[in-house]
Amino acid sequence: MMNNLNFFAKRINANSLKLGVLFCTVALVFSGCVSQVQKEKSDENLKARARAHTDLGAIYFQQKQFEVALEEFNQATKIDPSFGLAYNGLGLVYAALRQDDIANMHFKKAIIIEPSNSESHNNYGSFLCARSRYDESIKEFLEAVKNPLYATPAVAYTNAGICSMRNKDTANAEAYLQKALQFEPLSNMAAYQLATIQFNRNDALSAKTTLQNVMLGQPTPEMLWLAIRIERAMGTKDAEASYSLQLRRQYPDSEQAKLLQAGK
Repeated sequence: MMNNLNFFAKRINANSLKLGVLFCTVALVFSGCVSQVQKEKSDENLKARARAHTDLGAIYFQQKQFEVALEEFNQATKIDPSFGLAYNGLGLVYAALRQDDIANMHFKKAIIIEPSNSESHNNYGSFLCARSRYDESIKEFLEAVKNPLYATPAVAYTNAGICSMRNKDTANAEAYLQKALQFEPLSNMAAYQLATIQFNRNDALSAKTTLQNVMLGQPTPEMLWLAIRIERAMGTKDAEASYSLQLRRQYPDSEQAKLLQAGK
């Protein structure tokens, strides 16, 4: 009988030991999960703080308060060195300050950190185009539109079109601007640039067709001046007079209104 009791006692102790190990393992796993959750929350908090400083930097940049913008973008990189848009912001500021080597470095870093970020590719492309590095710039614009989640592909295609025009590559310029209008049919800039190409090759009808939709909104003085010349080329005097009146009334002090007044 005593032997049986000892046997059962040993079994209970063994099972208790196993349960103890099990509970210990579960506790360790649970502790690891808590640590992981805490780490993720911490990472999210860092990104949120970095984004807040980056957003502030963008506002100051738009207001041309470059010194404060630099402070905000630099603060964002200190909080989260992996936040690519902060380096993109630094690139914009240094480009505006004409410190091209530093700007170039920051744009590249932004793209290395976030290769699929379309804003960084588009901004870097604009920087390169302004420095007459046309082929490099167009590659960046085309990288920007590869991302299917990019909200404004028309902007990158328009930029690619304008840069191609500067590079005297009219064929590609026209193709990119057509693409831009497919994404955003009422884009003033894309329509104006494409109509300019068409008008310059003596295709006034195509130029008029390209401009007609955007002219229903709020045309710029450049658009009105182009529309006047298109209608003049087509011999449609009433439409020419209508656009001329609109230019004089809406933009009386513009260079285009002065050209019109001078009989150009």
